[in-house]
Amino acid sequence: MVQATEIASFRRVTPAILASARLAMANDVPEVSKAEVAIVLKKAAPILGIDGATYHVMDILIGLSRSDDWKGANRPIVAISNAKLAEYTARSVRQVSRCIKRLVEAGIVAYRDSPTGRRFVYRDKEGGIDKGYGLDFTPARVRIKELKSLVDDFQARLNSEQEARRATTRLSRAIVDACEAYPERADEWTALLDAIRGRKLSDVDEAAALDALHQKVIGEVTEEYVTPQMSCEGDIDVAPNINTTSQNSFESKTKQPRSNERVVFQKKDDRFAVAHPAETKSDAGGIGRQTQYGAVFGSDEVQSQILGSISVSLIRSACPEASEIAGRPFKSWPELAAATDVMRVMIGLSEAAWIDGASRVGRYAAAAILATVLEKSLRNPEQISSPGGYFRAMVDRGVEGSLRLEKSLFGLADGALKRPVGAKS
Repeated sequence: MVQATEIASFRRVTPAILASARLAMANDVPEVSKAEVAIVLKKAAPILGIDGATYHVMDILIGLSRSDDWKGANRPIVAISNAKLAEYTARSVRQVSRCIKRLVEAGIVAYRDSPTGRRFVYRDKEGGIDKGYGLDFTPARVRIKELKSLVDDFQARLNSEQEARRATTRLSRAIVDACEAYPERADEWTALLDAIRGRKLSDVDEAAALDALHQKVIGEVTEEYVTPQMSCEGDIDVAPNINTTSQNSFESKTKQPRSNERVVFQKKDDRFAVAHPAETKSDAGGIGRQTQYGAVFGSDEVQSQILGSISVSLIRSACPEASEIAGRPFKSWPELAAATDVMRVMIGLSEAAWIDGASRVGRYAAAAILATVLEKSLRNPEQISSPGGYFRAMVDRGVEGSLRLEKSLFGLADGALKRPVGAKS
């Protein structure tokens, strides 16, 4: 076995070529297979500056080497002329020569030149190389651990930059949604957003700056910062008044379970009819409710009050799991309202309770509340024991004027941004 590497006198030797020659002379060669080296070299090609025709030449040379030559103390030498490589790659001989030099200077191949410059391999009876001249891949075997480390670092950097770009998109969208919800502060937040974009930061630095701005926005619009592990009372000031105490058997026979749902009664001819209780029927000018301050508002006024600082895009960002369950992307208010049939079934809300809630606060406001309840119940099912009762309590707060639905939505949107990609509920 020839252990020395000779470089022909006609070559213009560079420090990188000499470094590859020294690697080819190493005696302590790691045990590695041809397939493993081939995979690592192809992954490391962008790091080593190997592309285009050079990559094509490298691929052909690896394919021409024998698998047994990569085992033990053998040397993977490939003997092929530049003219034949030029024929295989449809390139000129001069271009192939430059590609080989680039592989050598990249530290994965070494020249093993014969005195005449020809490339050939003589093998013994066992098939091992007795004497060989050509292109030696021993430097790639020697550097296999280093190359693997470079590939891992390169892949980690690519993943970090990709995740930073995704975070930049999500955070920018969340800040724009906040500007739409709070127009009185939109100028300040937009100026800060434009300033960050104008600094031409790296992807990672820009994502960090946008995250800091988003935290600032959240802190300004919420009295208490809503954490991802939020409680079920995140959107109201006091605990909902939901009676879960069981009634005794005598009371349950004489009292209706709810006064705000439709009542089923039996007529004399054994037919059944459905009607709303008298205390929930609407006025002539629309269904009105008296607030805790004595003012009476119709459902349109209540809906305007609830949705005054809420956009559809905010609901879409805050409720991704509810959107996925409903099978709709929530691109418009009618599309959100069309998904209510699926969403109310998912939280166990009866049709009567949904109709009553929509008549009290408006169809779109009720749909927004329903999406919020479904999203919270999907993320933290143990925190909300009765999603249907939670929905009715939020409707009551909306009628009273004490519901702050935008706080819950901003908290949910912030929690969605911090959830790892592909994380389960």
